[in-house]
Amino acid sequence: MGGFMAGGGTWADLEVFWPADEMVRNPDRVVPEIIKCYEGAHPNGRQPSAGDVDSWRESVYEVATALTNLGLGQVYVFVEYRVQQAMNPIDVVLAGTHPEGGHSYVALELKQWRTVMRPDPSQGTGGLCTACRGDAGTLCGECALDRVYMPDYGRHKKHPAVQVMDNLNALKLHHSMFDDRYVHLAGAAYLHNLKDPASQWIGRVKPVADIPTFTARQPADLRAFLKARFEPAADAVAAQALLDRRRTTALLTSEAGAIVNGHTQFSLVEKQLEAVNNIMDAVRSPSRGAKKVFVVSGRAGTGKSLLALTLLGQAHRGGYDAKFVSGGIASRENFKRGVRGMGKAFPTLNKVADDVAADELDLLLCDEAHRLTERPQTGSFSMRPGESSVSVIVTRARVPVFFVDGDQRLFAEEIWSEQELIDAIYELRAEVVPIRLDRAYRAVGSSTYDEWVKRFLTGDPVPWRADDGQEPEPFELYYTDSAARMEAFLQSKLDAESSARMSAGMCWEWTDDTGTAPDVAPEEGWARPWNAGDSHRTPGVPKRRFWATDPGGFGQIGCVHTAQGLEYEWGGVIMGADLTWAGDAWVVDREHVRSKARRVSSDKDLLERIRNAYGVLMTRSIRGTVLYSVDPGTTRLFADLGVPRL
Repeated sequence: MGGFMAGGGTWADLEVFWPADEMVRNPDRVVPEIIKCYEGAHPNGRQPSAGDVDSWRESVYEVATALTNLGLGQVYVFVEYRVQQAMNPIDVVLAGTHPEGGHSYVALELKQWRTVMRPDPSQGTGGLCTACRGDAGTLCGECALDRVYMPDYGRHKKHPAVQVMDNLNALKLHHSMFDDRYVHLAGAAYLHNLKDPASQWIGRVKPVADIPTFTARQPADLRAFLKARFEPAADAVAAQALLDRRRTTALLTSEAGAIVNGHTQFSLVEKQLEAVNNIMDAVRSPSRGAKKVFVVSGRAGTGKSLLALTLLGQAHRGGYDAKFVSGGIASRENFKRGVRGMGKAFPTLNKVADDVAADELDLLLCDEAHRLTERPQTGSFSMRPGESSVSVIVTRARVPVFFVDGDQRLFAEEIWSEQELIDAIYELRAEVVPIRLDRAYRAVGSSTYDEWVKRFLTGDPVPWRADDGQEPEPFELYYTDSAARMEAFLQSKLDAESSARMSAGMCWEWTDDTGTAPDVAPEEGWARPWNAGDSHRTPGVPKRRFWATDPGGFGQIGCVHTAQGLEYEWGGVIMGADLTWAGDAWVVDREHVRSKARRVSSDKDLLERIRNAYGVLMTRSIRGTVLYSVDPGTTRLFADLGVPRL
């Protein structure tokens, strides 16, 4: 039995899938269902072309037959796989189990071609690059390898292997399944009608080293390729994972309720999934021996808050008493608002200290542990006497969990580095179970941007390479020498119904809490207010804790207090005179520090905290960031690193 998804208005997700052996047994039923799926997904309900139908009837059947003959009939065959509007459908994606273990996927480009010629500008320059079109008679190295000439079309086309590479990149961009390094992904082109001896050269040309092209004269090679990537397995776990784990561009705050209730667009991969399973195993097990305290560490965007909300939901659905506390007020309040009907699950740490007895809770989750003060706060500027914040969390639950990122400590009173946290747990005679999340997922899954920010702020900057020729960078990074231009760019994203915010280093005085005083003035003729406080009454201006998520927040400049732990699609970051580039190192200017960070007495420690603050601001965006600095040296650095200029 197959499945398909349909819709109207724009291209809908296009999926139709069966086990290979079922496609072979029921070919007369399969093709009509694929046609029905195509018509339902097409924005205008149009029928597929005759060529598409022939491909489904012949090429897809050939692939399914090859799998079945190899004893791989339970491998799922997805036809016209498409999960995002910007993604071209992939002819076939195969899903099964790899011989070495784990999920295995193969993207196939199918062609009905019966003849194909080497690229030849004398036949016409259509389909060649601009340089080759303008210089008739010659071919550049790229076109000579990446193009073929199709007499039936009278123009050049991409080599099928290049199309496969594009498809693999699209899968990685739009599907979180392929963030997991233990998932096997391969691709190939199959031209099952290409029997012409003069056309067999196409299989000997490899514009992409790891992507083969098979023709009708290579059936044994195709079967060997498939056998190397799949083993017989009766389950459909890989197929289900492909259906479930699409990349989401949803914001964590908007999904908080769905995450806790267990029906979110977000999916867990690798160590995230392992962490949730290990912690929930501890919750379900009777307490024996020394108390286990989990310390989950990771940089911004590695999924710490996602894990905390997931664990909260799983524990509650399992009938366990669980609470979520946080060192950050804004993130806790936004999550609390997003999870309707569960406000009591998000108490302050001070309330936990007052109201919860030793080991009364089954699970206590502390997000943003790096922002905890030495002891629980009773207000904005005072701490309660007695036990430490770490002691409260460790002693009040059977299973305590800390989520920490030492690179996000900002102020003198935020004393808990990862090591100091672990030392304090040991002093409480508990066992530490460390879990490290080592991959960033926030910025469209871009490890490139995460590493670039880290190297940039530690004084070891590397060039920004948005496209290395193999895997296009999904995250967009720009710089500008005009705050007004940055604002206009982000306003265009806001007008296109994306979320956008501007934030700044705390280098300007915060003169009132109404969200109207133009305090942030990085350039002549342009000034905007800081985010408002929590007690103001200015119409249309969100309260401080909801600056990052409420409509109206774009009108004010956010700071680390209001941005940390939260996210938006597009972000602009204003770097002030507190951190400037001196040609080979960052220099901090204490006179321009207007935050509590100036209480840090050591200049070395202050430099670290200011860099941490900008690291927080630069890693809030999930789609793209615009950087602007008042310092000419920093602006030159952006340009020297190859960051595109707005």
